[in-house]
Amino acid sequence: MKNLLQEEYPAYLEELEKQPKRGLRVNLLKTDAEHLLPKLDLSLAPSPYASNGYYVEDRPGIGRMIEAQAGLFYMQEPSASSAVTVLDPQPGMKILDLCAAPGSKSTQIAERMHHEGLLAVNEINPKRAAVLLENIERHGAANCIVLNSEPKKVADAFGPYFDAVLCDAPCSGEGMFRKSDDAVDMWSPQNVHFCAQRQAEILEEAYRALKPGGILVYSTCTLNTVENEETVSAFLHRHPDMCAEDCGVSFGRPGFPLSEDTVKCRRIFPMDSGEGHFIARMRKAAGEADAPKLRIRESRIPKAAKEFLNDMLKKPYPYVYTYKERIYGGSFPFIEIEGCRILRAQVLLGEMKKDRFEPAHHFFTSAWSDFCHTIEVDQRQCEAYLRGEQLNIESPRGWLAVCHDGAVLGGAKSDGKSLKNKYPKQLRLR
Repeated sequence: MKNLLQEEYPAYLEELEKQPKRGLRVNLLKTDAEHLLPKLDLSLAPSPYASNGYYVEDRPGIGRMIEAQAGLFYMQEPSASSAVTVLDPQPGMKILDLCAAPGSKSTQIAERMHHEGLLAVNEINPKRAAVLLENIERHGAANCIVLNSEPKKVADAFGPYFDAVLCDAPCSGEGMFRKSDDAVDMWSPQNVHFCAQRQAEILEEAYRALKPGGILVYSTCTLNTVENEETVSAFLHRHPDMCAEDCGVSFGRPGFPLSEDTVKCRRIFPMDSGEGHFIARMRKAAGEADAPKLRIRESRIPKAAKEFLNDMLKKPYPYVYTYKERIYGGSFPFIEIEGCRILRAQVLLGEMKKDRFEPAHHFFTSAWSDFCHTIEVDQRQCEAYLRGEQLNIESPRGWLAVCHDGAVLGGAKSDGKSLKNKYPKQLRLR
């Protein structure tokens, strides 16, 4: 770092002794800054890295706030949002987030897509994939497929299908040093080179999944050139049909000049009001071959499920699919994905229990539609609901969306005098 930064090295060391930056991102699928921020009672300042991102005071318990549990905002280190800003997702695109856990960038992409197009997110590690699924579910996107597979299997399944691929690759984590003692303890020169080899392999699968004319964004949260400029240079050398593009942003600073291509990359150091990120934007040459057309899944919906959905939703899902008694809804056609482990195919609406339909938690957290049957609870009742307690509230019989200040937290079933709590046990606050 001293060789790389030269006269800025003392400033870098000084920054490492300071507290890491904290931030949050407003979930535009469920709210907006104008309505949300006045409710939070937090000290906030706009972030340069995302239009809906903010620096936030270092205060315990922010992630346990009711608004966080309702998915109205996502806690994210501010400069971590830079890669998606460079990717520039648009509604209607087909986008792959290849190394997606815990889901900060995936949810940010979903916000920019507004339920239009397809977002496929993948995580190879099963435990991290479970966290990814939880965050996707809370955030509410209606067009997201969650996969738990090797990158090679994802590329095999889709082929050159995606308009854009984000490859936020596993790295040595030098940009995490002031946030995580584990990142410091695990660092070694050997690990840097191991990570670079793995990044090269993952980039090859990202390339195979990218359609001609598509955009590939490669990013890391590390600072050395081996995993960043050198990895990008080697990738571009292997693929003459890929070219580096200017990232088109004013934040951060240019990449180190290993070549004219690496200067187009973007770097963020702790001195740049972030932690540590590297971003490269690359485009595949246009070609005559069209993206593969994956087979659409079709199925009949049980009568009980159809009646429940019609009664509960103000706006129906454009596509609904049944698989092994489970009913899924989405804003994108359901497609065959062979050879991959699918954790979630868009929105899990619920499942058939013999002849009756029981809605899933994901049905209530989805931001696709407003609900016809709701119940508003105050803060005390809301906190009790999030702990999994029964609420003794008189209400119409049947299923209700439980809301606080208009934001849906989950579902409950009323017998007329009380609400049977259906908030998932694994999510309950203790």
